[in-house]
Order: sequence, then C-alpha cells, then structure tokens
Amino acid sequence: MAEVELDGRYGRLYGFLEWPVRLVVLNLLWIVGVLAGLVVAGLAPATLALYTLLRDYLQGKPVRAWRDFWTTWRRTLPSSQLVLGMPLLTVVVVVFYLIASRGTPFAVATTVLAIGYIATLLQLPAAVTHLDLGVTDTWKTTIAIAWRQPLQTVGAAIVSVFLLVGAWFIAPAALPLLFPALPALLATLVVRRGVRELSELSSSTASRER
Repeated sequence: MAEVELDGRYGRLYGFLEWPVRLVVLNLLWIVGVLAGLVVAGLAPATLALYTLLRDYLQGKPVRAWRDFWTTWRRTLPSSQLVLGMPLLTVVVVVFYLIASRGTPFAVATTVLAIGYIATLLQLPAAVTHLDLGVTDTWKTTIAIAWRQPLQTVGAAIVSVFLLVGAWFIAPAALPLLFPALPALLATLVVRRGVRELSELSSSTASRER
C-alpha cells in the first residue's frame, strides 16, 4: 500500500503526534542499552545513542530506531566512557551533597549549584553528537553553549524536573516510558540553537578579520 503524504496543517499535526511514540521507543531502547552494558558500562553508549537518534529525527534524516541505536551503541562503547561516562557518574556525587546539605545553611547554595551543573550536563551528550571535538573541547563548548543562553538551559532543566515530579505523583508508570528521552529532547533543541549561534558568531568574526 502506498504511503499517504500529508502536507500543511495536517502534516505538522501528524509529525507532532509521532513524537510521543518516538520517545517511548527511544526510552525503552535506552533502558535495554544501559542493561546491556551492565549499567555502569552501558550508561554512556546508551545515552549517546539516544541523543544521536534524537538529532537525526530533528534533522529529518531517515531513522531505523533499533538498527541505528545499536550501531551507535557498539561504535561508541569504548570512546563514550571518557567523554560521557565519567561526567554522568558524577550525578551520584551531586545527589550525595544535596542530601548531606539538607537543613544546613548551605542547602540553598548547593541546590543552585546542582541545578546549574545538571542543566549543563544534560546538554553534554547533545554537544557530543553535534560536534566533532576532543573530550576537553567538547566539555568547554558545552559550557559555552549552555550559558550563552542561560534562560533556555535552566528552563529546559526546570521543565524536565517539573514533568518528572508530575509524572511521579500522577502516573508513575509513565516514567520508564518518557525519561530520560523527554529531557534529552529538550536539551537537544537547546544545543541545536546554541551550535547555530556559535557557528554564526564564528563566521561573522572570520569575515571581519578578512
């Protein structure tokens, strides 16, 4: 049967309605990918594969979710541990300090720093998938992108937390279906815009130097 192509308003509506299904599929793949690496070794490649597929969807590329996810997972299994695995594991340290600071004069400051750190960390995998840089340069560029647009960076983090808490109290069963794919989508949107802005700034600077 021939596929029916929808244009205009109905095409945009159909494209929008595809996203919940995509997020559920990607999140289930991410969970399996983490477990396939016995959690610690699987966290980084699964996260990188998740962000890679989100990038391809947003760029309008044809995506075969299962094949493309595992191709990326296998390809990045060794390299992702340094650029992504170590930073992701630091979340455990952040959570420890948040718990330890409860009821102390440092609670507010610790919470603000934790939000800023996690908001930046949320964008790191998106930066890795959009840029071809070394580990240190990728981290530096992620910080530059995140805090050139602080309202969007913090906003994406706050929306993610709000949705997470809301789902926890309203529909806990939805958590394994939408997280972390939904926050990853928000972070990818922020990074896409940041990469464009940095590219335009670099081009403008190069033109003036000529």
